[in-house]
Amino acid sequence: MKRTALGLSLALALTIGLSAGCADPSEVNDIKARVEEMQAQQKDILAKLEGLKAGQKQIIARAPAAARPSRPTEDPNKVYDVPVGSSYYKGAKDGSVTIVEFSDFQ
Repeated sequence: MKRTALGLSLALALTIGLSAGCADPSEVNDIKARVEEMQAQQKDILAKLEGLKAGQKQIIARAPAAARPSRPTEDPNKVYDVPVGSSYYKGAKDGSVTIVEFSDFQ
């Protein structure tokens, strides 16, 4: 798409220059040669891009589908032992329920 737009714009500029009669024939030949060289380079680039695209498709096809790791099941009845150490507490030290608050004071 870009190649066509560039080629058309260069051809249009060349045509306008020729129709105005202000272009030297040797300059016109130089411009034509540059346009042909650019078009050849663009064809090479497009061919390389197609090769990369094909390579990507092969890599994707060969790669196994990544298995999504399963989330561990949570047991709502599990009792967690959180040592409070010398932290501040309220109530009986050997109480059956301990509420632990984790906070960050900045």
